Amino acid sequence: MAQFNRRGVTYSALNNELTPPLAGLAENVNAAPTMITLDHEHEDATIGNFVIHKVPKNKGGWTHIEDLDSFFTRMYRYYIRGGFYPMIMSDLFSLLQFIFIVWFSTFLVHCVNYPRLFRNDDYANRTRKLTLDEVLYSSQECVERISWTWWSLVVLCALIWFMKLVISVYHLYYAYDTKLFYNNALKIRESDLAWVNWSTIQDRVREAQPEHHMCVHKQEINELDIYHRILRFNNYMVAMVNKNLLPLQINIPCIGHFHYLSRGLKWNLEFLLFFSPSSPWENCWQLREVYKDHTNRMTLARHLEKQIILLAFINLLLAPLIQAWQILYFFFNYAELIKRSPGSLGLRTWSLYARITLRHFNELEHELRDRLNRAHKPATKYLASFTSPITTVLAKNVVFLSGSVLGVLVVLSVYDEDVLTVEHVLTIITILGCILAGARALIGEEERLGGGCTGPAWGEELFVQVLGHVHYLPAAWRGRAHTKDVAAHFQQLFQFRAVYIMFELLSPLLCPLVLFSMRSRALDIVDFYRNFTVKVHGIGDVCSFAKLDIPRHGHPDWQGLRKYGEKPKVVKSTVADEVFDWRIKPYCLL
Repeated sequence: MAQFNRRGVTYSALNNELTPPLAGLAENVNAAPTMITLDHEHEDATIGNFVIHKVPKNKGGWTHIEDLDSFFTRMYRYYIRGGFYPMIMSDLFSLLQFIFIVWFSTFLVHCVNYPRLFRNDDYANRTRKLTLDEVLYSSQECVERISWTWWSLVVLCALIWFMKLVISVYHLYYAYDTKLFYNNALKIRESDLAWVNWSTIQDRVREAQPEHHMCVHKQEINELDIYHRILRFNNYMVAMVNKNLLPLQINIPCIGHFHYLSRGLKWNLEFLLFFSPSSPWENCWQLREVYKDHTNRMTLARHLEKQIILLAFINLLLAPLIQAWQILYFFFNYAELIKRSPGSLGLRTWSLYARITLRHFNELEHELRDRLNRAHKPATKYLASFTSPITTVLAKNVVFLSGSVLGVLVVLSVYDEDVLTVEHVLTIITILGCILAGARALIGEEERLGGGCTGPAWGEELFVQVLGHVHYLPAAWRGRAHTKDVAAHFQQLFQFRAVYIMFELLSPLLCPLVLFSMRSRALDIVDFYRNFTVKVHGIGDVCSFAKLDIPRHGHPDWQGLRKYGEKPKVVKSTVADEVFDWRIKPYCLL
C-alpha cells in the first residue's frame, strides 16, 4: 500500500517564492486567512485575506524550524545530560565500554589457560605461585584458538559498534547546534546549565520565539506547546498502558500473574507503534490519514498484526545473541557491586512498568524521577510493614547461621591472610554475604529497628504517605491498603533490584512471547489511535488525554479531593478510570 511507504521526517516552512503573494486574491475573498512567509524586514501585516509574516535574517539557523518535535527533544536531552561536553564524554565512554566487553569476553574465553590456573594439569612446581605468563596463552596461540564462529560474532559486533559510532556523531552534530542555541538564543552558558532549572529554560524559549520565530504557525508559544512536542509519543504510551491496551501481564504456573516490562520490550513497542517505517505515524507530528478513517480499520489491523508477527520473529531469531550480550553487560555492571555490597540486591527500585503506569500526562522524565524518588522511603516503609511472622523467624535464623560462619571466616582471614588461599573460601564468603543480605531484606525494616506499629490503621496511614507522591489509587485498592493483596500488587511496581535484574536478563526470552500475544490487540490499537487522537493547531496530532479535557474524559463524580477513606477519588491521571489530577502543574491543563 502506498500509505505505508517510508515517511518523511521534516516539513517545509510556508513560503511563496515561486507563486506571486497576491495571486488568486479575487477568487478567495471568502476563504480563511492565508499565511505567506516573505524574506524581508517589514512588520507583519494583513492584506485582504493574506497575512504577510516577516522572516528575520541571520538568526543562527533557528528560524522556522522544520521539525520542532526533534528540536525541543534535543533541547531537553541537552539539559538533562548536562551540556555538550558531558554528552561527548558519555558517548565516547559508551563506545569504549562496547569495545571492552567484546575484547575482554574474547580474552577470557580464548586466552586464559584455565586447567593450569586451577592447577588441574600436570604442571610442575605446584607449591609455588603461578605467574601471569604461565596462565595466559601467547598472542599467537590466543588468535589461533579463536574459532570462525567467534570471529563471525566479533565482525557482527564491529558492525554494531560502527553503527553506534555513526549515530553518536549524528547526535553530537545536532548537540553542537543545540549548544549554540543555548548560548546565543537563550543566553545560557554551559557552565551555568547545572544551576538553571527547566522552568527558566522554557521562559527563555518563549522569549526567543518573537525574535527567532522557531514555530512558523504561532507568534507566541507556551509551555504546553513544548511539552506536547517532547512528550507526544510518551503520552500515547501512558494512555495505552493505563487503558490495558498492551498485554504487559504474564501468567506463570505456580507464581501467577505479574506485570512485565523491560527496556528491550519497551524499545520494541515504541519502534512498532511510533518510529518504524510502517508505524501508524506518517512523521513525528502527524498520524497517517488512513488511521483516522473508520472504513480502513480492518485492513490496518491486519497490516499491524503482520508487523507485530514479523517483529516478534526477529526478536526470537536474535534472542540467543541478545541473551549473551545481556548476561555479559549485567555481569560487568553488577559483579563488583554484588561483591562489595551484596545487600544492594535487597534494595527496592521502581520498575519500568511503574515508571509508565505512575507517570502523569505531560510529565517530563526528570519530573517523574524526582517525584518517585520522594516516594521511595515511604514506599519502602509501607512494604516492610507486611513482613510475614513465619518469614521473619526463618530469616532471623538464616541471618544468625550465615552471619556466624561468615564472621569466623572474616576473623580468620584477618588473623592470617593465607586462609583466603584455601580452596573455595572466597566463594563461601561471597555466597554467605549474598544470603545474609537477602535474609535481612526479608526481615523488614520495622523488625530490624526493634518493632513497629502494625494493623489496618497503620497500613492505611503508611499508604497515604505513598499516595501523596505516586498519585495512583485503583478502585480495587480503595480502603484495602492494609491487605496483603494490595501490597503484592504494589510490590510489582516497587520491586527488589534483584528482581529488576532478573527481568532484564529474561527480556530476550519473554519479549517475543509478549509480542506474539499482542496480535489480538491490533484492532484495538487501530481504534485507539482513531478515537483518542486530536489535531491541535500549530502542534499536530496529540493524544486527547494529554489535553486533560475534563468535560470529555473526567469522572462525573470527581468534583474535588476528599480525605482518604471518604469515597476517595483516583489521584493519578489515569485513563483506565478516566480521572485526572488537578494538582499537577498549571501548564499541563488547557
